[in-house]
Parts: sequence; structure tokens; C-alpha cells
Amino acid sequence: MKVNLFGVGVKSQSNAITAQRRINCYVDVRQDNEKTSYVLIGRPGLRTFVNTLGANTTRGMWAVNTLATPLLFVVQANTLYSINNAGVASVIGLVATTSGNVSIVDDGTYLVLVDGQGGWYYDMLLGGALTQITDGNFTTTPGTVTWQDDYFIVTSSGTNQFQLNNGVTPATWPAVNINFFSGSAPGALRAGIADHSVLMLFGDVYSEFWQDAGSAGFPYANISGSAQEFGLASAATLAKFDNSLVGLFKNKLGGVNVSRLSGFSLTRLSNSDIETILSPARNLQNGVGFSFMTGGHPLYVLNLPDASISLMYDGASGLWSELQSYGHTHFRGTKFASFVDRLCVADHHSGNIWQFDADTYDDVDYPLSMEVWSKHIWQDDKYLSIDRVQIDVESGRA
Repeated sequence: MKVNLFGVGVKSQSNAITAQRRINCYVDVRQDNEKTSYVLIGRPGLRTFVNTLGANTTRGMWAVNTLATPLLFVVQANTLYSINNAGVASVIGLVATTSGNVSIVDDGTYLVLVDGQGGWYYDMLLGGALTQITDGNFTTTPGTVTWQDDYFIVTSSGTNQFQLNNGVTPATWPAVNINFFSGSAPGALRAGIADHSVLMLFGDVYSEFWQDAGSAGFPYANISGSAQEFGLASAATLAKFDNSLVGLFKNKLGGVNVSRLSGFSLTRLSNSDIETILSPARNLQNGVGFSFMTGGHPLYVLNLPDASISLMYDGASGLWSELQSYGHTHFRGTKFASFVDRLCVADHHSGNIWQFDADTYDDVDYPLSMEVWSKHIWQDDKYLSIDRVQIDVESGRA
């Protein structure tokens, strides 16, 4: 009798239900079933891109590939760096804080970043200094920044306020360009992002969708009938993914799941096993997410540092696995940017910037181990005795 050892489940609440695990690999479904219905492919390894920035964790990272000399912008501690394609770093300027997430965006000319307590801008074409936004109308608690239709748009994490600059310079933020998210309570606005010509505003259990209506005064208008009763469990988990958005969402029942937002509605990607892992007791607000593509597989990585676990969703197969770095139960990479031809990821435990590489079979000189746990093998409520196992492994590449 032929028995398939490996399934597609994920260990969560009880080994008696399933003990299956896939670590540092993803599933490739084979349509013709030539030898098997699916194969396991190891995730790309990591090699060093930049290791000269010091030991501080990266707070924010943003690639601008449209410049004549493309640049990768990185915030570590209170310093903004620019990095060219050769990996040479230059100091641009300083922000006022040294910890916490930094949100960054650009319009092709200006780079704008917010750190929770202030905002700054930098002219990427002319160079010069990193300049703090000092307009009296600018919020004192800027949480996220996005850009759409000539406007930089900043959300305030301390209130339900969001605001637009004047459409010309990030130095000027008119009072007429301030509006309010109508979520359940002050402070409920967690993030804003522009996607598919829609401004999406997320609270903790409520979301609104606005668009540029070209109106006199405040140009944006709430899209009638589009509001939804779900929000973000963690703003930093939101990532663009295969022509949509993916993030860690929360509903009014207290449920937390990883879902895909397309239009105004969610498609649930996590299952009951994954959502058992995503227990609200795990400080999910500190979660970080990013997405990248390799071998035709769009992958979303969810890092939960307080739970010391990293999960990866494969958009091609619809299956989940885990990521780990050597000596850790989680993956060390957090902030991500696609820079020129590099898939850059920042090391959570140092100031180094790595890059994924499908032809690299370790993680910057540390072993890259792939681990797979089988499903329960039994028949008629009885465990089976297996006297021979055949495992096909491609050899000679690592």
C-alpha cells in the first residue's frame, strides 16, 4: 500500500488533530501529477546587501526606483539614510524619535516620512537637508502617510483626523484639507493607504473608503455605502499583494484573521488553525507584514515578534507555512522593499539589509534549514507500520 506522508495542514492547538509543519518552504502544486501532486520548495536564501549602518533595527524602508539614480531610503534609530544600487549609504538627516515604525512614501520628487510624533520631507531631485514639517495645521501624532492624485495624505493616530497637503509642497497643510474618519471612537484611526485610486482608512473594527471627487474645499469624498465593519489589528501588517491588499484584520466579534482586501470586501486567507495561532493574547498590534514574489508564487510574510513566530501565506497554492532564522523560532527579516532588481529585507536584530536570492542556500553564512512534519498516518482508527520510505530530493544545488 502506498501512503502519502505529507499533507497541507498546519499545527496549532493540538498535536492530536495535526502535527504538520512546513518550515522555510512553500508548496508548488503540480497540475499533471507526473510524480506527485505537489512538491516542497525551499524559500530563497539571504545574502548581504548593506552591513555598514550599525546595529540599530530598521524602522522604515522605502525604494524609489524612478529616480535617475534609484535610491533605497532606510530609517534606523533617528537617522534617515539613502542607499544606492552599489550598497553605498549616505546620511540624509535626523528625525526626533529613535524607536517605533516609520511610514514613508514619495511622489517622484519629495520623500515624506512620519514617525508618530512628527513629519519630515526631503527633495530627492535637488538633495539638501531633511526638513521637518512645521505647519501649524499638521497633526502632532502622524501615524501613516500615503500619496494619491498630487496629495500627500497623513492619518493621525491620536484622533480620527486625516489631512492632505496643498498638492504642491509637503511643507504646507491647509486647514481646509483636514477631515475626519467616522470610526467608533477618537484614536480609532490606525492607517491610511491609497490603492486602486481609492483612499482606504482603517480603524480597529471599522473601515471607510474615500476618493478624489475634485470638490471645492476638501477634494475627497466618502464613497457612499462602502464602509465596512472590519479594521486592522496591526497597521504595520498591511501590504500590497498580487493586485490587492493583505493584512491582519479584526472584526467586531473579536475575531482576528489574515484577509485579502479587493475592492471593499475581504476574502479570508487564514484558517482555524492559523487563527488559533493568532490569539489576541499575543500582542498582535506589534505585528509586521510584507509581500514578495519568487518562482511565480506571491508570498505574504507575517512576523509576530512578541509571539516569536513568523507565518507565510502562498497566494499560488493558498497554503501556509512557517519561516525561521537559524537559532530563532521566527524569521529575522521585517521591513521589505523591492529595490531595482533586489528583494531587500531588513534584519530585525541588527542594522543589516539583506536580499533574497533563489540561488543562495544559506542565510548570510548561517544554515538555512528546511523542516517538514508529516501528517498522522493511520487506517481504520489504527496506526500503520511503514517499513520503507521514499523521499525524492533534488541534490547538488547546495
